Amino acid sequence: MKIKILLKSYLQLFFQDFLYLTALFTLVVFGLTGDYLLNINPIKKYSLLLIGTFFLGLVVTMNIYRKDSRQNKYLKQKVASYWADVISQFLVALIVNIFSGVMIFIFSLILNQNVKMDMVGILTLIGVGLLGSGIATLFKMQWGRYTTLGQIGVLVFIYLALSGSVVNVLSYVEWLLPPLSKAVVALQNKPSITQLLPITGQIFLYALVLFVISSLVYYKKKKS
Repeated sequence: MKIKILLKSYLQLFFQDFLYLTALFTLVVFGLTGDYLLNINPIKKYSLLLIGTFFLGLVVTMNIYRKDSRQNKYLKQKVASYWADVISQFLVALIVNIFSGVMIFIFSLILNQNVKMDMVGILTLIGVGLLGSGIATLFKMQWGRYTTLGQIGVLVFIYLALSGSVVNVLSYVEWLLPPLSKAVVALQNKPSITQLLPITGQIFLYALVLFVISSLVYYKKKKS
């Protein structure tokens, strides 16, 4: 019951303003027109959609935590369940990114009769969106007492997500970095969405780890 109350509250925050719908609509329109607008092939368009979906998940989740810190203080005091709040945050991120991934892929005009390719394409979009949400969750402290630390953390992770497979120095610790650039580079080396399946698994695992770490970090802070 507590999870249901908090989940409903988070979903309402998502649609309280037009940020999410506007950003999603922008990516959908790009999916429809990107081929002709930039004269690019479907693989390059999909690579750009991966990056766009990552930022979509990151920015809209950050916006939710900003509004949550201002509007839900009394609700959380009433519910008084830290783990219900954690589960609700993960569920709303999962639900929203599933919706975003499906909508973006369907309107990208990449959808075809190859079921495996379609599934991998949708799952990878969902994964990178969830990765962005995970980073926003880990550094939601920026809407509390540690504003500067949270903002710097987000910027550092954005850089690592985009450069992990591009900057040679980082190649030695690539397995520790957000695998967004790994997926994009893999597409450039071999233009096949289906071959992203192993990387998609890594993306989901990395996002899940971010949510777990953030839940433990903020639980310790709550107890102290």
